[in-house]
Amino acid sequence: MIEDVSKGKFVCLLDTGPIIAHLRNITGMMELFNSLVDEGQMAVAAVSVTEIWQGAKEREIEPTRQFFTGVKVIPLDEQLATRAGLLARGLRAQGFTASLADAVIAVTALQLQVPLLTTNPKHFTIITGLEVWDLQDKLAELERGIGDKTSSRSGS
Repeated sequence: MIEDVSKGKFVCLLDTGPIIAHLRNITGMMELFNSLVDEGQMAVAAVSVTEIWQGAKEREIEPTRQFFTGVKVIPLDEQLATRAGLLARGLRAQGFTASLADAVIAVTALQLQVPLLTTNPKHFTIITGLEVWDLQDKLAELERGIGDKTSSRSGS
């Protein structure tokens, strides 16, 4: 079980794509992350840390280190690993293929009871009970000045 986690402690779990967009200074990302931090702490699944470091460019090394000091990295323990494996297995039985990384990310968000901010909503909207925030939608809301962090698309 994830220690000391209560609903509302974290505002969302970040998938790997939004982290990359932030590190690569995509327009609107700093403002979006600042608005999210105003609502609570952001979390990252440990597997996303691996994905980020795997693809980090030399010029991104120091910004990546700094980024990870500002978010809570949720470790992969036996319970989350089991849930992720069973989720991937269940999706496969329904005819959907989920990468193990996506399964770990999804069950981490479910365990924390927070939305998942992603650039790949189609990878996650099939998952029952998972609230999914599309990064493009969030950036568009921010640009329009809406800033409504409660709108989402969620799996059924």
